[in-house]
Amino acid sequence: MIVPVLENDGLEVLAFALDAELDIIGVMDVGLNEDERRRAERVRLERDRRRFVVGRGQLRRILASKLGISPSDVELDYGPLGKPYLSHRMPARDLHFSFSRSGDVAVVALSTGQEVGVDIEAVLPVPEADEIAALCFSASEGGSYATLGAEDRLEGFFRRWTELEAVSKALGCGLGQSMFWNERDWVVRRFIPRSGYIGSVVIPNWHSRDVTTH
Repeated sequence: MIVPVLENDGLEVLAFALDAELDIIGVMDVGLNEDERRRAERVRLERDRRRFVVGRGQLRRILASKLGISPSDVELDYGPLGKPYLSHRMPARDLHFSFSRSGDVAVVALSTGQEVGVDIEAVLPVPEADEIAALCFSASEGGSYATLGAEDRLEGFFRRWTELEAVSKALGCGLGQSMFWNERDWVVRRFIPRSGYIGSVVIPNWHSRDVTTH
């Protein structure tokens, strides 16, 4: 079942579970293209293979419902680092989306007319969190993270980490790539896709950019 977890001024985030019954997985598999089926076959663990099929199948169903076409007719193109886009042949080329999964939960973020990036993470212990924060967080984010008490530190880490991942997805680059971005250039919305998870979704802050350029 697909559940809305955030709706705000043309921005929508939908969440769903990746673990499903075999008959549901079979329905999802029908809508995949040959490349997606080959990718599924390369997944080693059966559980992860099923989750991949459900994730791609639900993504296609969500996009198809917005486009008014069949899930199997959804065409995707990919950027240099694998960021998926709707093909220029699709009826709504101004529809942007981003996908994220963690554990058995996945989300799809949708935005009209502007890029969008989304990330979710299961809130689990990360022994090296402080080292990751020092390496990856901006100076301001790292500074605010360092002031958190022990009881708030894990959740605080994931709030900042999902924001960083969401921005990298919106830009179409991986965290291992160089990212040139300013925190003021992005509007961040946080959400809870399910208990025990944290999510962030970002869209460009055009007002900030207009102010910067004048």
